[in-house]
Amino acid sequence: MKKRYLAAVLSAVLVMSCTACGGGQDNNASAGGTEESTEGAQSSGSSTVVVAMGSGFATVDPGYVYEKYPPLIVNACYENLFKFYDNDSAPEPCLADSYEFSEDNLTLTVKLKEGITFASGNPMTSADVLFSINRCKNLQGNPSFIADTIESMEAPDEQTIVFHLTQEDSAILSKLTYSALAILDSAVVKENGGTDAEDAATTDTAQAYLDSTSAGSGMYVMTSYIPDEEVVLEKNPNYWGEATNVDKYIIKIQPDSNTQMMTLSTGDIDVALNMTDDTMAELAGAENIGIINGATKTVGFVMMNMKEEYSGPVSNPKVQQAIRKALDYSGFQIICGEGTLTPYSVIQSGFMGSKGERATDYTNLEEAKALLAEAGYADGFDVDLTVSDLDMEGILLTDLAQKVKDDLSQVGINVNIVSQPWAAGYGDAYRDGTLGFTVMYWGTDYNDPNVQLEFLPGAVVGLRAGWSEEMNPELAALYQETMAATDNDARIAVLEQVQDAMYEDGPFIMIAQAPAHIGYNSRLDGVAISDPYALDVTLINIK
Repeated sequence: MKKRYLAAVLSAVLVMSCTACGGGQDNNASAGGTEESTEGAQSSGSSTVVVAMGSGFATVDPGYVYEKYPPLIVNACYENLFKFYDNDSAPEPCLADSYEFSEDNLTLTVKLKEGITFASGNPMTSADVLFSINRCKNLQGNPSFIADTIESMEAPDEQTIVFHLTQEDSAILSKLTYSALAILDSAVVKENGGTDAEDAATTDTAQAYLDSTSAGSGMYVMTSYIPDEEVVLEKNPNYWGEATNVDKYIIKIQPDSNTQMMTLSTGDIDVALNMTDDTMAELAGAENIGIINGATKTVGFVMMNMKEEYSGPVSNPKVQQAIRKALDYSGFQIICGEGTLTPYSVIQSGFMGSKGERATDYTNLEEAKALLAEAGYADGFDVDLTVSDLDMEGILLTDLAQKVKDDLSQVGINVNIVSQPWAAGYGDAYRDGTLGFTVMYWGTDYNDPNVQLEFLPGAVVGLRAGWSEEMNPELAALYQETMAATDNDARIAVLEQVQDAMYEDGPFIMIAQAPAHIGYNSRLDGVAISDPYALDVTLINIK
């Protein structure tokens, strides 16, 4: 058996001194008093933290959670077998004490930590794990696909779960960190209408209950949820681990960046998650305010269809290489704002196995012109670039399209931008693979580099560019090779091959990783960008 067991001593330390399953946060800071206030959150002595975040969701029932912001709440109130403790790291055991894969990688055996209790006081057992994951699968909601490679599960004892997989899946640990696969108190959820039966999509009635309170083992319990207004989280009195010194979170659903900037400045909130370049500039130098600008894993890309019937000259591999050389990547970073990165290739910077960023001196107009001449287009050509009305983390795709147009004009390619609303044909054409030349963005469904394998020939996004497996069988074969590499070092080696193969070739050009802008009161420690959770409140302390 290929084993990944944690050292016994480390496991003991994690159980005795964990912060949300052992995140390693320094918990020695004192709370500094217990006075609470929903206004003037920054006042000295308050153990309440107020966070402002975006909207766009209608439930916090983990089995249905799929949007950007609910994972903040789920991660606070529930826990998973595995967790990301750092935005750029691999998943680590959380509720799991140890795990192992079988030789064929089709069986994953997980041992639970001892002594885990839910907020209700009920002990957690393997039966709760089976219930929670099967409920997500059988609800058939938006996130149910995350468990598609889990064929079945069994619990030989109260501390052991055995996962039988449909195929090798090196991302399975990352998938088990997903909010929809958080572990619920099955006894409480069943008492309130929940079921994990195959007909759960029509018979489960627990959502209303789980939208009024939580049923997890996390550091906090949800005591109030008013849709589109506010969520209140309070310290879980039965938390089995060591908690931080924040007793209460008030989550304001307040998507407007200007409002967030003003309320952060006046002390009415402590953390603002929806800031922009402009509102961050307003905070520059402000007393007691910290700012964070950094790249997310949401990535904007240029797509060039491999089928000439849809894209004309841009289907030519030499033309695709020329376009790569002609684009001004630093210019895209300026448009997207501070913190933007340009990934080296198809795997975003920050992911395990990423080769980082594309070289700043990659752009070369003379080389681009030479490649166009090789392709038979020394005098350039005219081409339509279709773009939708969507935005990438607040960055209009039409702005990115205009930058593509301006850059390509320098090498004789005359781009005609065709705007088409997503709902008026663009979306269908994008999914059907009939768009010729476009600018689009990709938000990761789960925090693992394997999500980017969909850009390979024959995969979901690859086919949207008319890139079939037969066009590059060697590259296509790396899909399954990556899926089979459950050892991290082996997987990194394959991911590097994928990136090198797509650095200068193929129908996709990754132009920018969208930035996140966070403003926060400097009385807090541990505020950081988090792709999986938006903000990991279980790692925040009051100084």
